Amino acid sequence: MTLAIFGGIFVIVMAVGVSLLVRFVSNVFGEKPISGEDDTRPTVTMTPTPEPWDPNQVPELTRIIATSEVMSLSYERVRGAAGYEVSFRSEEGDWQQVIASETDCFIPINSGFTYHVKVRSVSRTGDYGPYSQEGVVSAEAVRPTVRVDAKNGSSITFSWPLTREGADYTFSYKATDDEEWNVLPLTQAKITIGGLVKGKQYDVVVEAHKEDFATLRSEIATVVPEGTDFGDPFINAYALLRVGDQVKSVSYTAKNGCLGVRCWAQFKTALYSDVALTHSIGDVPGGTVMDITLDPEGRYVCEQEGNRFSVYVSTTIGGEKKEGWTLANALFVDLAMIFPQSNLYSIHYDRTNAYESLFTCGGDAQKVDLKSEADTRVEPLKAKDGAASLKVTGYNEIDKVTGKALPNYGSKEQMPAVWDVAIQLLTAQRNALAKGRCLLIYEAYRPNATSKLVYNAMTGNEYFKIIESERTLANGFLNKNYTEAYFIANNSNHNKGIALDLTIMGYDSLEKLGKELEMQTKMHTLDYRCDMTYNNKAANELYSIMTTGTGLVPLKAKQEWWHFELSSDVSKFPCIKNYGFANYKI
Repeated sequence: MTLAIFGGIFVIVMAVGVSLLVRFVSNVFGEKPISGEDDTRPTVTMTPTPEPWDPNQVPELTRIIATSEVMSLSYERVRGAAGYEVSFRSEEGDWQQVIASETDCFIPINSGFTYHVKVRSVSRTGDYGPYSQEGVVSAEAVRPTVRVDAKNGSSITFSWPLTREGADYTFSYKATDDEEWNVLPLTQAKITIGGLVKGKQYDVVVEAHKEDFATLRSEIATVVPEGTDFGDPFINAYALLRVGDQVKSVSYTAKNGCLGVRCWAQFKTALYSDVALTHSIGDVPGGTVMDITLDPEGRYVCEQEGNRFSVYVSTTIGGEKKEGWTLANALFVDLAMIFPQSNLYSIHYDRTNAYESLFTCGGDAQKVDLKSEADTRVEPLKAKDGAASLKVTGYNEIDKVTGKALPNYGSKEQMPAVWDVAIQLLTAQRNALAKGRCLLIYEAYRPNATSKLVYNAMTGNEYFKIIESERTLANGFLNKNYTEAYFIANNSNHNKGIALDLTIMGYDSLEKLGKELEMQTKMHTLDYRCDMTYNNKAANELYSIMTTGTGLVPLKAKQEWWHFELSSDVSKFPCIKNYGFANYKI
């Protein structure tokens, strides 16, 4: 028994020893055993055989969810597919595709839109399986938020996220201290508003409309045009036209603003290679015709501190094309292109001196006149002391001037004036429309030689002279010496392009322009009645339109109800000291 026990123990001991010896030999001479804690053998990766693609399996949609900005969807796995093509479109849009490698996908979308979506599998070789059935989901609509995309001293570009498919928009804006809004119906989610006043605060709001849906309205945002930057002040200048108790928001400038507008050098004018007007590249002779165009970077107008605006122009001199930046106020610009007469709500023109001048003077009871009292368009007037009634029997033509086309004028369709006059007319026409009126300009730039011709034609005219120490009817009732120089000078601000002769027209309705309003005299009637002292109601209305917030003023003595010009304040119009008495045929 004892021998058997010892024998068993001996066998166990020998087995353990052999096991230890084998482990020792294996550790020294053979491969190390594999374990989770000590695996030093190289790992061999086996490439599995690709699962065969099932070209007939449809990856049915299992989930579609849309927030206001993202659409997420899931779909069934297709055996052997390398990926999935997800096609989606809005109700009115085209199909678009995205590729996904997994069985879910996230797509950016617009709020308020309804989307259709379908999915199909794609094989490793680029083949496509069948589409799933279309799923439909509507994104949550959110209120639009107005943002400013670009801003400068005269115009601002606004935009807002698309809020609902097929929606129309109403964009409204006003100066913060105004009561009335400019309300503009739009089909796109972007607009540029021009003709704004630098440094003035404006309120803006946008609404999204769609039939059978509630209107989505943004919060009111405020913005101030400021800084110096590229921007055309004449693009999309809006105003409120009022006719009786009806109001309509209208635009009254050219669609492209001043781009493409014809202009002329007022005097010898430098061209510059840079918008800051620091590097001259040559001069343009006075009277040269130019066009406002794009520079190589796509710019054409820039507000400059102290210099007002610079513009990029193209011209031909001596057969050679020249382009460059120049000072806007060194140019005459064609008002008729910036404010096109073809626009019912824009400024209108009748440059009569180019085809038949209107210069006449008031008659007196001692002379036989050419026209009747009924043609004077003036109510019986009182003398200055109120004691006597003044009876005027008509007009007298000024020899060599009245009824004739005056020399030195260009096309009668043109209306040249300096840049700053055009800027002030942005406000003047807005003022006019607010009163149900429209500006009608008869004269802007007048060649200096023409001024001299009219002056000389008036010399010796007895209606502008003191006869036998007594004043004539034409000059005797205001105790002013109404000589020819009182009305027509050898050198006029018209020769500088900074003066306007104009009147106003009415609107019969929001869609129909009416007639010219009757003033106390006809245009260019040179006698005491044209003095603003005798303004009738219509003439006072014109005065208010032209001087409210514009920087335009009448003649110093206020002797012509139709004449308004730039202020002589050189701090406001820094280039006025350079304006010359131009004598070009424009």
